[in-house]
Amino acid sequence: MTLSLQFFSLLLMVFSGVLVGAIIEGTRFVTGSFPRRSYVYKYRVVLEIFVWITLGLGSFYILFEIRDGIWRIYDPLAQIVGILLYDQLFQPVFRLMGRIFLRLIIQPIWWIIYFIWIVVNKIIHLIWMLISFILKPFRLFFQKTWHLALQKKPSLRYNKK
Repeated sequence: MTLSLQFFSLLLMVFSGVLVGAIIEGTRFVTGSFPRRSYVYKYRVVLEIFVWITLGLGSFYILFEIRDGIWRIYDPLAQIVGILLYDQLFQPVFRLMGRIFLRLIIQPIWWIIYFIWIVVNKIIHLIWMLISFILKPFRLFFQKTWHLALQKKPSLRYNKK
């Protein structure tokens, strides 16, 4: 393995450490923003463990692709350096990018979905009101005559005079 490939893999592990820090902080932010009574909030620790496992598998996949699965002692150290770099240097940048992404992408999509939901509910409510308005005379007639249908009718067979 050449020195340039080792340096490239070291930089890649540092970069993956920065991404691990960002993903873990994002996971904590998202799971913490759910209501306290929701399942996501209650099981956020389990969810974070699954995220850590997935990130570990992703790191080993990177090593497999770059160096055919050869693991060096400086790989986890490089990832820890990346996590610390994220915590000290890149956290404000990622938070700013997250806020921009939230304001420009997520909130307009959420607003569009909410608007469509409101319009569909209003249309369904309007259709229901029209149907109930049309059927109101029949419903009143049915309510007035329903008790007559339940009465016992005299048999014609025994009423011969």
